[in-house]
Amino acid sequence: MDRKVLIAMVMIMMVLLLDQVISPKFYRPRRKPVPSQPGGTAGQPATTAPSPQGSPQTPASGGSQAGAPAGSSSSGAPGGATSAVLSTGAVLTSARVSPEPIETREVKTEHFRAEFTSEGGAISHWTLDSYKDQIRSAPVDLVPPGARALLVIVEAGARAINFSNVPFRITQDDPLGGALTFEAVDSSGIRVVKSYQVGRDRRLLESDVRVSAPPGLGPIRYRIGWGTPLPITEAATKREQLQAVALLGTKLESLPAGKLGPNGERIVPPGNVRWVASRSKYFIAAVIPDSGTVSDVVFRSTGSGLVTAWFVGAAPPGTEVVRRTRIYAGPIHYETLAAVGAGLDEVANLGWKWMRGVSVLMLTCLNLLHKMIPNYGIAIIILAAATKFLFYPLTQASLRSMKVMHHLQPQIKELQEKYKGDPMKLNQAMMALYKENKVNPMSGCLPMLLQVPVFIALYNVLLFSVELRASGFVGYIRDLSAPDVLATIGGFPIHLMPVVMTGSTYLLQSQTPVAPAQKGMMYVMPLFMLFFMYTFPSGVILYWTVNNLLSALQQYLVNLAEDRKLAAQG
Repeated sequence: MDRKVLIAMVMIMMVLLLDQVISPKFYRPRRKPVPSQPGGTAGQPATTAPSPQGSPQTPASGGSQAGAPAGSSSSGAPGGATSAVLSTGAVLTSARVSPEPIETREVKTEHFRAEFTSEGGAISHWTLDSYKDQIRSAPVDLVPPGARALLVIVEAGARAINFSNVPFRITQDDPLGGALTFEAVDSSGIRVVKSYQVGRDRRLLESDVRVSAPPGLGPIRYRIGWGTPLPITEAATKREQLQAVALLGTKLESLPAGKLGPNGERIVPPGNVRWVASRSKYFIAAVIPDSGTVSDVVFRSTGSGLVTAWFVGAAPPGTEVVRRTRIYAGPIHYETLAAVGAGLDEVANLGWKWMRGVSVLMLTCLNLLHKMIPNYGIAIIILAAATKFLFYPLTQASLRSMKVMHHLQPQIKELQEKYKGDPMKLNQAMMALYKENKVNPMSGCLPMLLQVPVFIALYNVLLFSVELRASGFVGYIRDLSAPDVLATIGGFPIHLMPVVMTGSTYLLQSQTPVAPAQKGMMYVMPLFMLFFMYTFPSGVILYWTVNNLLSALQQYLVNLAEDRKLAAQG
């Protein structure tokens, strides 16, 4: 193999390895988070109005005792608290409200089924009938068992009241019309009203959260978030892919549990909060504020190594906060997220920012092919062939130069011996030899490097696109987003496609002109790739295999033509 081409292949493998390491970080630089100062301010509320004054509230028997909220556990249940003190210094307690019966209601659209519970006035189930939970053999539910979503914590003075686990009263009850309202009033007079309405875009749920408190309690500071990590719905999904994310301006922020403060919280530097969310590999549940008046985001530990993201707002004493939000909970489908807006498509794993345009183009082509031929495996094969054809002129020149350079090695060695002590004459003689044989020594590496952006873009598309989830190809390959499993021996899965890919790599190497000193690499590189890519999704392996086979065919034809030309000259 030509040394320059070998270097290019190693560079590609290193880029892929680096991409695997940083892909959970969404390819975005992270600003160093700093904790908020106690009593610090947040973004102004969207709407404020005089707080309605009513009769003193009766102390309630509902709710749990002060401390971590009920339901906070290692499973990431509502509230997700691991400490009774928030990062602002406020002591977290559960709200005390009048007892109410726990009731449930369901709102349904063609995109989701949402079940609401009066416990926390929250979402208890968010079911996507179009997607199957591959672990539980049921439709995907983005609220884990026993958890609740869209939660509220209110701070007033030195106290923080958790409304996540207390009974709310239903004040508007029209699930068929897609409208529900829940209300709860703490014994201190802090009042929370949560209203839900199916939006004009029926992929979204609109929510109004109203918060008010007696003026004597001082300024109001509130937190709103999905409040629970998403469940794992695929065997191939890793736990570290369950992340809390937030978009501040154009910066995508995410913090692991290990980077939170000692109380399990951290507030990132202020910015224009466009949304906060919990995400997995293929799904996201995002809460989108109505305007750019929210500036703070807090990341909270669930106590199990997972994190949730909440946006934070504030209002002066004696006013009622009205925070309008939109909720998108569904697949990380690029076209859908782009249509929703608010920069939600930034969460799609499409590679580094400078490469996203190429990735979007590759994803669009893949989906167009699937519309014509409803099999993503065949679409991948066609796309691999199309990209190979696109770069055919460049690779053809490169392969020819590689073959001619291989034939010229004896003459090059003679020139090196002849001009051993005169580098200038050696260089002039070698350039004349290259010109005579119409070969460019630099052409071996350049076409390879030009293909890298397209290759990496396709790699990301095939590795992360929800379109490939549970999408079969042929025979036992029923999910192109996961490794193929032909059989399991002693608990070890046998993946056939990586073995086939390794065979295609050996075939390609056998057609590639190799210097004697580099023959060992011909055997090492395929084995390295087998080890590196053994657990890769079958869609990625399929693309690589097809690319290898087409490259081997092209190299064979070039070798045949150059050998005939050389024989004719001799």
